[in-house]
Amino acid sequence: MILLKAHSFAGVREAGCLPAMVAMEPNVHPIASWATPKGLLPVPVGAENPTINLLHWENNMFQSFFDNEEIAQAGFTLIELMVVLLIIAILLAIAIPTFLGVTGSANDRAAQSNLTNGLTEASAVYQGNNQSFTGISAALVGSAPEFSWVANNAVPTAGSNQIGINPVDVATSGDAQGVVLVEQSKNSATCWWTVQLDATPAVIAGTGFETAASGATGGQTGVATAGTYYAKSTNAGANCIATYPESKVGGFTWGPSYSSPGVD
Repeated sequence: MILLKAHSFAGVREAGCLPAMVAMEPNVHPIASWATPKGLLPVPVGAENPTINLLHWENNMFQSFFDNEEIAQAGFTLIELMVVLLIIAILLAIAIPTFLGVTGSANDRAAQSNLTNGLTEASAVYQGNNQSFTGISAALVGSAPEFSWVANNAVPTAGSNQIGINPVDVATSGDAQGVVLVEQSKNSATCWWTVQLDATPAVIAGTGFETAASGATGGQTGVATAGTYYAKSTNAGANCIATYPESKVGGFTWGPSYSSPGVD
């Protein structure tokens, strides 16, 4: 093989330097090799018509170049795009409900946390008020200003740290040994109640936490002893108030925890 002393095919061809180079170096075959972007391309010596071979090689080189350009510019087919869109739709169908569920759960946790903290504040007032919840609504306005305490017949605004509160008689008329708190969680509109009873509940007509036997209007289910109990409703609406457990037709149901509340 003999190497042609040229730096680029385009430069030599466009400048018309091929004959001059052959004249200067007559022993160099004009197509023995050529400089390409990938290095020197050897061509067999002995072709009868070097010019035709050179043009043939040039045509092949440019045809390969344009073929590669067409491949590089090729886009996605319609079916490929539809498959991609289908995959995205499936992922969204899975992700959106999960996201909404996590958001709703977080809102419920915030409401539950507020009720727990509110109950702690109420217990402190109870101890400082000769173990009575009498007048607790006014007392909490000053002792726990981080919450907005609303009347026992008012619906707390969802997600606003508003808590409804209602002191109740538990064992005897006028003992004020219980307190009901209520809050509405943000966005999900789930209403949460908690009640603290510092005496064993008994049926007290008219003013009691239990005004009737369990299963009847004013009756309370799941609160046989003193303690703290929980309930929720996902469609309470105007009934998301602190006095609703005492007035619900058919009675109200309580549970032992936020994870296992009474559903009303």
